[in-house]
Amino acid sequence: MKTIALLFFASLAFLMQAQTVSTIAEGLFFDGLGLSSKGDVYCSNYQGDKVYKYELETGQVSVFASGLVNPNGIGVTPEDNIYICEAGNGKIHVLSENGLVMYSIAGLNNPTGIKYSTEEESLLWVSYNQNSLNILDPTTNETEVLYLGAPLNGPSGIAFIDDQIFISNYNDRKIFRLEDDDSLTEIAQLPGTAAQYNYMGFLTAKGGYLYGTQLGEHRIYRVDPINGEVSLFAGGEIGEVDGDIEDATFNFPNGILGDEGNNRIYVSEVGTSNLRIIEGINVKVTEPAQGSINIEVFPNPTQNHLNIKASNISADQFIIKLYSAEGKLLFHENGMVEAGLINTVIDTDSWGKAPVPAYMEMQLDKLTITRKILKL
Repeated sequence: MKTIALLFFASLAFLMQAQTVSTIAEGLFFDGLGLSSKGDVYCSNYQGDKVYKYELETGQVSVFASGLVNPNGIGVTPEDNIYICEAGNGKIHVLSENGLVMYSIAGLNNPTGIKYSTEEESLLWVSYNQNSLNILDPTTNETEVLYLGAPLNGPSGIAFIDDQIFISNYNDRKIFRLEDDDSLTEIAQLPGTAAQYNYMGFLTAKGGYLYGTQLGEHRIYRVDPINGEVSLFAGGEIGEVDGDIEDATFNFPNGILGDEGNNRIYVSEVGTSNLRIIEGINVKVTEPAQGSINIEVFPNPTQNHLNIKASNISADQFIIKLYSAEGKLLFHENGMVEAGLINTVIDTDSWGKAPVPAYMEMQLDKLTITRKILKL
């Protein structure tokens, strides 16, 4: 039996300003995002041939590069050299900050995401088609494979927390930690509850947390990199509403990029090709271990029944859903929280022939908690 304590968001104190969302409607901000040392944002339009630039100081939007085939991920070095993945042509282009093409690396297999690693002093890039993580030396522009094959499944996102590297899959919404021996450890999986387009766009880090977009749910999730807890950060129904983050809506959010220096998270949208700006992200824990929720999911792996118990809950109602790895709904319960407790027993005999990998999603007001489950 395993008990995991989750810091409840009531114990978080927001700094400086409320979390708000605004929109930049100029340009076509569709896919991967990159950030310069000046705070300028670069974003690719995968359906077109251009990369756009948003200048932080002036708020102006301009075309930074054009003539590309399916431009995708963007990485920026400390010298503000811009690396653009041209997925359709199998190239990575290196441009100076004034838009001059300095070098092009050809013969690559569908490069999708790319980010500069301060620890490695190199760029890491992923191939969607090849299911590979690769390292690119910015001094020689030579590239080599670092990891190839499963569990990578259409990788797209790369993020860093200090010297730790995280990779995410577009297809199955899984997030992995890259270990010192270059192996991958799965730490989390975003929910897949949408009627269609259950894909994870990109991955970023800010304030010690990971953030990822779920296109079909029109949501942004926050992931604790230590225990893998997944919680809803923003979004819900499809829309284009700005303002307070609790009310803001998104339209197929895709690219995502944390800006520590300017206290922002940038999001690109497939549905509108707008650039969304979330401000006031910084949070701190005022009372460690205060208001923790205790959750038990057992036995896991299970054979014919599953127990879900939770305590110390402040919400009045709960929703529990269990999904197969393919997104099929296996179980659904809406209920009232009594005396801060939840106690549910689920019959798993009807889930199909074992083994059946699944995941649980528990919703408590605006908090979403997930767990992996396996039926034997």
